[in-house]
Amino acid sequence: MQTSPSKITDIIFPKDIPNGLIIALIIGCLLLGLASLRIGNDLQGWLNVIENWLLMLLILPTATATVALPFKYRDPTFELKLAYYMGMFVALLFTIGKLRYWR
Repeated sequence: MQTSPSKITDIIFPKDIPNGLIIALIIGCLLLGLASLRIGNDLQGWLNVIENWLLMLLILPTATATVALPFKYRDPTFELKLAYYMGMFVALLFTIGKLRYWR
């Protein structure tokens, strides 16, 4: 029995949320991470940009998905991708709040 090859978009994006919304969230995180360059376009500014990108795109979403693992254990239909993108959205809101008081 041959299985049909799945597209990369089926693997990355959850099936319940429009793909454009997830792409907009990722682009928003990338653009918001560039806000650290207002300090200056030197090495310190770029290190802050990389730190913001890691925080918003990797660290907080992964921590949220890790905390949601017991839900996956209890309910096999639970999608960890949704928890990951929820963590990315929370990181976006956290960064917006951080930039509000940042100088």
